[in-house]
Amino acid sequence: MTTLALPPNCDRAAARALLPDIRDALGPHSLTIDASAVERIGQAMLQVLVAAARSESGITIARPSAAFTEMLRLTGLDSVLASEISDTASAKEPAQ
Repeated sequence: MTTLALPPNCDRAAARALLPDIRDALGPHSLTIDASAVERIGQAMLQVLVAAARSESGITIARPSAAFTEMLRLTGLDSVLASEISDTASAKEPAQ
């Protein structure tokens, strides 16, 4: 199993940087995307994740942060990526 971690700011530059790693990791083995550190996520990264989810091997999204989960809800992609999320509870926010 391969695990790739998403950065806190998942903008177009981050999507461009991670795309080769995600593409190379997709294959006969499972790919897990750790979304616990995500604070902001943009359309480009969401597109990459949807494409990876629709690939033959698919992906698992682990430990989605509250920001990640909220952006999926706002964009309507929560239903598209629901089966890929391994833990439906968001990562806990730090206590203040």
